[in-house]
Amino acid sequence: MDKQEIKTIEPFLKLVRKKYAPEQILLFGSRARGDAWKRSDYDFIIVSSKFKGVHWLERISRLVHLWEETTDIDILPYTPEEFEEKKKNSSTVRSAVKEGQVL
Repeated sequence: MDKQEIKTIEPFLKLVRKKYAPEQILLFGSRARGDAWKRSDYDFIIVSSKFKGVHWLERISRLVHLWEETTDIDILPYTPEEFEEKKKNSSTVRSAVKEGQVL
């Protein structure tokens, strides 16, 4: 990830850390691999205990509202327990864990 990409995501990461105290944030996909195009989206997995009891779509909505950039964003928000389960059952999550960057 280059300096411009870090500058782009840092305000979002600060807000997420302040509001959700995540156990883990992973950047995955083309941005993490370094083969993104200028308009490629940012893909994140955010793991936080504060997501417990919050509906999946509500989690996504709350997180997307923290993103202030024009570039698209995809977010997979999990509780720690859900994340552990997804690592076993989701090829997307397994790939993200293997190839992604911990932020």
